[in-house]
Amino acid sequence: MRRHHLLVLALLAFVCVLPLSALAEEAGPPVDGKTLDPAHTAATFWIRHIVGTIAGRFTTVSGSIDIPAKAPAKGHVQLTVATDSVDTGVAARDKHLRTPDFFDAATYPQMTFASTSITPAGKGVYRVTGRLTIKDVTKTVTIPVRYTGTKAHPMMPCVDVSGYEASFTLNRLDYHVGTGKFFKMGMVGDTVEIRLSGEVLAPRPGCVKPAQ
Repeated sequence: MRRHHLLVLALLAFVCVLPLSALAEEAGPPVDGKTLDPAHTAATFWIRHIVGTIAGRFTTVSGSIDIPAKAPAKGHVQLTVATDSVDTGVAARDKHLRTPDFFDAATYPQMTFASTSITPAGKGVYRVTGRLTIKDVTKTVTIPVRYTGTKAHPMMPCVDVSGYEASFTLNRLDYHVGTGKFFKMGMVGDTVEIRLSGEVLAPRPGCVKPAQ
């Protein structure tokens, strides 16, 4: 009888917890005007391979971006990329990229960027200077960031979506991503073209959600 009661209690606990878990999964991205929406944030790259070009991406990217239009100097940009999430569409190549020959993902699981200053550089464009860390190297870099606009979210009442993107190049050897062996062989280039893009969600001021 005692065992039967314990089984009933366990089932009740499972039934009570299950809806909460489902709600947590369906909660969606933060609507705070600064946290990047993971489902709509991308970090992609291109690099020369012998005479062609190979494209890749990182599938795990997180961070925040907050650039007030009237006071960009008060803004902040932060980005974290998981190195083991590199994806070029070829499993064997991705496995090699995670080794000490390139990213050494086991030792250096993240690449990070944190802004130290933001200055306007034209309509909707900002020069974002900050500290970029890849593997054991940290350098100060300036990245041009473009604000791509704000629109009402068609699926989320009283929520606005703002977009940002950036394109720049890096020399991978400056960050110890490879020793130069494959570059000297003519296999892999040293210059990497990078593109970042992302969206943030914000509550629309004064908006009243329609009754359900």
